[in-house]
Amino acid sequence: KKKEITEQECIDKFGVKPKDFINFQAILGDSSDNVPGVKGIGQKGASKLINEFHTLENIYNNIEKCGTPRTQKLLLESKDKAFLSRDLVRMRTDIFKDFDLDSFAFEDKNYLSCLLDDFQKFEMKNAIKKATTNRDIEEKPQTKLSFEDITIDSAKKLFEIIDNITPDTVVAFDTETMGLDTKTDKMVGFSFAIDDSKAYYVPIEHSYLGVTEQIPIDDALKAIEKILKAKVVGQNLKFDLSLLYYQYNIEEITPFADTMILAWLLNPSSKVGLDSLAKKFFDYEMKPFKDMVKKGETFASVDIELATFYASEDAWMTYKVYKKLDELLLPQLKDEAKTVEYPFINVLIKMEQRGIKLDLEKLKESKSVLSLKIKELTEEIYKLTDSEFNIKSTQQLGEVLFTHLGLKGGKKTKTGYSTNEKVLNSLKNEHKVIPKILKYRTVQKILSTYVEPLLKLAQKDKNSRVYTSFLQTGTATGRLSSKNPNLQNIPVRSELGRTIREAFIAKDGYKLLSIDYSQIELRLLAHFSKDSALVEAFQNGLDIHTTTAIKLFGEKEAKAKRSFAKSINFGILYGMGSKKLSDELGISSREAKEIIQNYFDSFPTVKNFLEQIQNQVKEQGFVETILKRRRIFDYQNANGMQKASFMRESINTVFQGSAADLIKLSMIEIEQYIQDKSIDGDMLLQIHDELIFEIKEEIVEKVASKFKYIMENILELDIPLECSVSIGDSWGELK
Repeated sequence: KKKEITEQECIDKFGVKPKDFINFQAILGDSSDNVPGVKGIGQKGASKLINEFHTLENIYNNIEKCGTPRTQKLLLESKDKAFLSRDLVRMRTDIFKDFDLDSFAFEDKNYLSCLLDDFQKFEMKNAIKKATTNRDIEEKPQTKLSFEDITIDSAKKLFEIIDNITPDTVVAFDTETMGLDTKTDKMVGFSFAIDDSKAYYVPIEHSYLGVTEQIPIDDALKAIEKILKAKVVGQNLKFDLSLLYYQYNIEEITPFADTMILAWLLNPSSKVGLDSLAKKFFDYEMKPFKDMVKKGETFASVDIELATFYASEDAWMTYKVYKKLDELLLPQLKDEAKTVEYPFINVLIKMEQRGIKLDLEKLKESKSVLSLKIKELTEEIYKLTDSEFNIKSTQQLGEVLFTHLGLKGGKKTKTGYSTNEKVLNSLKNEHKVIPKILKYRTVQKILSTYVEPLLKLAQKDKNSRVYTSFLQTGTATGRLSSKNPNLQNIPVRSELGRTIREAFIAKDGYKLLSIDYSQIELRLLAHFSKDSALVEAFQNGLDIHTTTAIKLFGEKEAKAKRSFAKSINFGILYGMGSKKLSDELGISSREAKEIIQNYFDSFPTVKNFLEQIQNQVKEQGFVETILKRRRIFDYQNANGMQKASFMRESINTVFQGSAADLIKLSMIEIEQYIQDKSIDGDMLLQIHDELIFEIKEEIVEKVASKFKYIMENILELDIPLECSVSIGDSWGELK
């Protein structure tokens, strides 16, 4: 920042007078501005030289008088850099001799206004405000939406309204709660709307001084049961139903519609929160939750009158959004919602409520071992760098590696040198400390991301179980994601990752059962492309990677090149180009190009099918999964980089999205089978193409065979689906 200093302050801080500062800085250099200076001479040495000789010219004309032989040697070695450095730090005064400042004045208009459409598309509120400031255009008049918000504070009034609801009535429904944990946080009230002119709020558990009349919980639950027999519509009903099932024993229902899911089916890449949908469809700003609830308080402390507007607004807008989405959605997507996504809500609710057991002693042991390893690595890193610093600080690490140790290849950003994994891997052979730093980061991530949080969560639960939350609309491809904690990203290949998985165990008398789709995306490639070589390989139960290796490299080299073939098979599905393939296989780009070309020559219909996908994006702006679920790509309005990304993502979506469709169908059918047959066991987790169950030990093998059969026959394809089965006491034992 700008700061004026006096001559004495300059002398006190730098040891030189202001008039000599440019020559002083030429010797000292400035790493923050990439001014090299004279390497090996610090501030004290530079100030001593400048105070005696004042200029670079005097220094080099009297080099034999400049300090020790070492100092003279350093000066001579960096002579060119010293003069270059002086040019770099000197303020130039001869640049703008013939300069007309007025010609550079901005016109009196808002230049951001040309980006307004993009700002509105991405809902960049602050940017929209800046882009519309001082705009000399006529603003379109906005239609102001309004509704009547009504508090129901007596059972008599409540049932007068509820009794008019029939099984054919569309009712938008929403709950307000103490928090976000549906297992423990109580319901404060609920809201509902049966048309778009008004909405009702039913207060139940508000608690503050002077709180007015509320509805007893028994009456509230009777009203909710009546509502749930109608055509119930909600926004993220998984939350509301989970609360009602497990805290209030409400009978399970399949919802009529969920606006979050419908919006996701309409465009899985867009925002699906109610606030975003209200803005998108009606240009309406919803009341923010943070404006209602003070920090440290819950919805129970909100005044009922204020709560009525907020809660009623949710139900009213959900009703309006549902009507809008019902107009926009294709029949096939409505059918997808009804037959797959809505039944799937209850499957996820049950899985979230079951959780999975953790071995506390195993986690405590892992914490101790990892903490000790971090301590050992820290000491080794300090010793190898001859300095103590915060290894977790990328800024400090960058300074140590590229300034203190002088390693080459450092790229400087605004916040310092980049020390990401790619940079560190490129330096592996440059210094012994680099592998230690990479190991430190791996161990630290396992400890802080998995071991400590999982241990903390399991210690809170009386059964030592952790409960993840599955996101049904969390990805554009349709794959499930999970959070709090994320159990889908636990490393599987590394030894440390396996250690974490070993802490996930079955309860006493039960076994963990894993059923995993084998090469499902490659099987889908064979099904979609109808490639005769691929179809024949899968129909005959051949190893697809060996088959590919034979096609590409011949019988003699096939065994040795199987890993190459595997990388190519999966790389094709993810739009991998020659550059990425060459990096992965450690070969030249030319060799990678030849391999890709040979692959498409060997499997010609595969290339044709992939080109069909990409042409569909260009011409129609979407692709479809096996269940006709769509992903939208705005190809016509995309830039070059976005178009290239769309080409890769479209291929990935067809295969990954179709795999997600199949496993969802399997989960719905298996959950129904468990319920119908009263199986002593539960489905606990879905990890992409794998399902994990907890099954009574005596029946686990029999049940595994049935579940495997369901998954392999869930949809008729041109090739057989195959699943691998694994049984063990811990997740780490499952293959």
